[in-house]
Amino acid sequence: MKLLLVLTLALLPALANAGQITLILSDEQETSNAKICIYENANYTETVTIRPSQQCRYTMTFDEE
Repeated sequence: MKLLLVLTLALLPALANAGQITLILSDEQETSNAKICIYENANYTETVTIRPSQQCRYTMTFDEE
């Protein structure tokens, strides 16, 4: 019974992240009024627009669609 409890608790973090993907910053572009952060891996690309005064985060987690 204890082994089952330990296995269940070990799997909870993996289940909590189901449907999410973490991508690494691959490029950033600056316009006159915004900064565009581009995150990608071999399968996904996501863009985030922020204020020019902000810094792009090194990694971002997105909901998988």
